[in-house]
Order: sequence, then structure tokens, then C-alpha cells
Amino acid sequence: MTRRLAIFSAAALLVLVACGDDDDGGTSSQPGETIEPASAAVDTATTDPATTDPATTDPATTDPATTDPATTDPATTDPATTEPIGAGFPAECVLPPVTVTAQRVGTAPIGSDAFGLIDAVVVPLPIVPNPDDALTQEEMKVLATTTDLLGYTLVFADEEISRSINPFSIYEPSTAGKLRGQVGIFPSAGVPFAAGDVVVYGEVPGLSIPLPTMGMDLAEFEQDLINTYLNDPSGQVEVLGITDEALCLDVDLTWDLNDPKGDVLTLRGVFTGRLIDRSTLFVLG
Repeated sequence: MTRRLAIFSAAALLVLVACGDDDDGGTSSQPGETIEPASAAVDTATTDPATTDPATTDPATTDPATTDPATTDPATTDPATTEPIGAGFPAECVLPPVTVTAQRVGTAPIGSDAFGLIDAVVVPLPIVPNPDDALTQEEMKVLATTTDLLGYTLVFADEEISRSINPFSIYEPSTAGKLRGQVGIFPSAGVPFAAGDVVVYGEVPGLSIPLPTMGMDLAEFEQDLINTYLNDPSGQVEVLGITDEALCLDVDLTWDLNDPKGDVLTLRGVFTGRLIDRSTLFVLG
């Protein structure tokens, strides 16, 4: 069986109207940035400067030799490689830049088994089961703003990704020579995802049109060729961490391609990204 992988796979899609989004389309992230746990925040309003004795912080008492930047090896203190993304996330969950496997091998190779991932964002997709079309579009819009049942598409690239309010724009590379890929996961049990969940290929129940539980893709700048796939992908995706701000996935997926014929797409590694706002996206129903 041959499949063409659409952005959100085959599902009933209802476009939501943006409500009060800023020009960035929601929360943004920068390469190398980590998410601070809520307990790490410091309330400057509770710190009284008058209670700080300058004498105890006299620069003259500080030995510059102990703080000489030249003695600090940046490779050992890079937060992108040493700091977890936040409370509840394992240490391997860090925001880009990171190295993963993202490659298509065969007659039209792209990517690498040591792909330098520069940026990643996560598109949350509200799911409002409506198999009998009993809900109107307006009712689905309302339910989509509050539902905890979400699918996610993690979009990654070897370049920075614009946080445009147009959800389609983040799927296309913006610079010649750059690549953009995605990993999509959708719940098969009718309950929200949680850390520890493992996603294998199947079908999401209760929707009006069949929706696969996972998808993947990798494309180059101004690519005329669109990947089409054979049969089912092999492997799994494990949710290592998930909050309202970020998603961390341990991906191990391989899919045979029909076009380019005989090629194979592989995505493997830990992919982490911040969620963008759902209000400009779509409803799966």
C-alpha cells in the first residue's frame, strides 16, 4: 500500500480562527534555551536591597583567578548539553541545538545520521471526536479551546523556525540547503498523553476519518519530490516528558518509501521542543 504523508495525516480538519495571538503565534524558544522549573523563579520584589551589605560582596575580596573565564571550558558548561529542560523532564530532554539521526538513504539521500538539529517547535492539535457529525463547527471550536485530548506534531530543522501565526509555514525550509522534518503522535486510547506512553503505528478511534497514531517526514528546501510511503512505519515513539510548555520524545522510526522508490527514511534520537499556541491551528474530529 502506498501512502502520501500529509501535514496532519488524513483527518477531518476544522480551521480555527486566531484569537488574540501576537505576531509570534505563541510561546517561542531560542536554540540552546532551557525551561526553568517554576520553583527556580526568583521574585525580585521580595528582595530588599537595603538588607544587602555591600561590604560582604566587596569585589576586592574576590580572587579573579578563581573566576577567570579562560579557565572555564565552555564545552562542559553548555546548558544545551548539560541542563534538563525543566521539572519532571529527564536529563536527556534538552532544547536544541542537539544531534539526532534524520536521514533519507537510497537514490535521493538527504540528512545525516548525525543531523545537527538547530530548532524545534511542537504543534498541539486539539482532538474533538465527532464521528457522527453531531457537533457543529462552532461547537467544535469551543470544545477545542479546552480539551485535554491533543495530538502533537514536533517540527524540527537545521535552521531557526519562524513562529508565524500561519501553521503551514513552519513545515517548509526557509533557506536553500536546509532541511525540515516532523514527528507526529496521536492518542490511540482516547486519553491525553503522559510521560512514559509509547506510541506504535495504529489508528485513532472515534474520528470521522481514519487518522494514524503517528507520522514522520523529512524534506529539503523547495523540494519538488514529496515523500510517499509503503506499508507501515517500523519502531516507536516514547513520550519522555510532557507539560503545557514543552514535549520531549524518544524517537526510533523507520519507513520505506515508494517515492523515491526504494529509499528509506529514519528518524532516531531525543527530540524536544516548546509548544506553540493551539488557537491558530486545527481541530481533529
